[in-house]
Amino acid sequence: MLRAAIYPLAAVAVLALAFLLVGPSYALGALVSGLAVVAGGLLAAWVALGGGVQAAGSALARLVMAFVLKTVLVVAVLVLAFVWWRLPPLALLAGIPVALMFQVLALARR
Repeated sequence: MLRAAIYPLAAVAVLALAFLLVGPSYALGALVSGLAVVAGGLLAAWVALGGGVQAAGSALARLVMAFVLKTVLVVAVLVLAFVWWRLPPLALLAGIPVALMFQVLALARR
């Protein structure tokens, strides 16, 4: 799971550097949303895979709980960044697909 966290972090850092040309608040927005997705992925992996060998029902419950926690974390960070910190919505929404795309690519790579 470490590889699935490093590739999205690098991609989000490159995106933040690209948004730095527009302005520092845009770079911070992309960085915040991308880090939220990466942190959510790590939290989901820890919850889903941390239980050891279990029955199918328990394993499925852990997977569902992991997905819910990841979604809640990303949405909470987006709400905080948009409402409280007043970061630009374009940058906030750009960090999410970049982080998710590189997370999937890192997991699919063998």
